Amino acid sequence: MFSHCPGARLFAEPIPEPIVCPHCGREVEIFTTEQCMKCYFCGGLVTRERRPSCFDWCKYADKCIAEIEAQRKKL
Repeated sequence: MFSHCPGARLFAEPIPEPIVCPHCGREVEIFTTEQCMKCYFCGGLVTRERRPSCFDWCKYADKCIAEIEAQRKKL
């Protein structure tokens, strides 16, 4: 893994992010690696805004993504 690549941290070590469900108004947690999920209170679809990341512009993104996926498969 690129220990010097700070932009990949949220992909290698996802953290939960609170998002308000647009259907029931309750707060749910979506991990930083997820774009959407089913609300665990009402079952509605909850999405979070896509943010740009280093994967969008970095010339090493393909290599970094492959290393992250390989590590996840080991778990």
